[in-house]
Amino acid sequence: MKNHFTLCQSIVFSVLLICSAARAEEAHTQAIITRIMNTRQAILAKAGSSSADKYLFLAFWDFDGTILKGDCSEGLKLQGKSAYKGLAELAIESGYSRIYAPEGGFDRFWKDYRHFEEGIGRWLAYPFIPQMLRGARTSDISALAEEQFATVLQDYYFQSSIDMLHALESKGINNYIISASADIFVDAAATTLGLPKERFHGIEVQVEEGRLTEKLIYPITWAKGKIEKLTNIVATLHSTHPDKNIIILAAFGNSYSTDAPFLEYVAKQSLPAGKPVAVMINGGEAPAAYKDVFLRVQQTETIEISKSQ
Repeated sequence: MKNHFTLCQSIVFSVLLICSAARAEEAHTQAIITRIMNTRQAILAKAGSSSADKYLFLAFWDFDGTILKGDCSEGLKLQGKSAYKGLAELAIESGYSRIYAPEGGFDRFWKDYRHFEEGIGRWLAYPFIPQMLRGARTSDISALAEEQFATVLQDYYFQSSIDMLHALESKGINNYIISASADIFVDAAATTLGLPKERFHGIEVQVEEGRLTEKLIYPITWAKGKIEKLTNIVATLHSTHPDKNIIILAAFGNSYSTDAPFLEYVAKQSLPAGKPVAVMINGGEAPAAYKDVFLRVQQTETIEISKSQ
């Protein structure tokens, strides 16, 4: 909704970096942008300047915890208080679930959801969010989510992630989102991020007569399912752009359990020149299996904080 604002923030970012301790902690932003651009330039230089139009450069992002502070489905609590409600809660309160009543239904949902997540597995919990909305009109859920992103959620985007995403996009690197949230939720972020909705991918269910069903569309975009989705996207691009060399320059995530597989897939590619960048944001110390695979960074500043400075 306010892409002009975030672009302006990108322009003045380096100036504010000098003045603000919080900004100084996020000096990785320009370093990562430069590293990715250098790899892009090295590939083009090796191919020759006349071959520039024969390449399609990509970057892949997780969404919750990577671009958005918190979780668009589950919400965000800070110091034990709700900073914003998740879209699952808002959808239930709006009467869009046939399973959970608007009054008190979210508490029942949350108990069931946590049981699935902790007692059985995330592979069951994450798809349950769009599944519990079966029967709802897609237009209603999309409108609800778009309103929430426009009025609340975009303020909780990490400033550094937005700066990196916009910088890459401005240099012709196409950014794609692969999220374990419901596809119909993350699609609604497109306008606030200034990206085509077609580049957003989450957990999908089939739509029949304009309404959500409980029937899942595979792959489930969680853990190794994100690799499958990424390779599907690349395969589709190959078919629609047969004259292009498709190069994945970077990937961004925040969770070793959810994002590490697709980040590792990108990190271990062999490129025509240079090396890809895989960035783990706020993920903490790497498990032994991923030691020295990712560039680990910490981010705290959000668009909301930037506005107040």
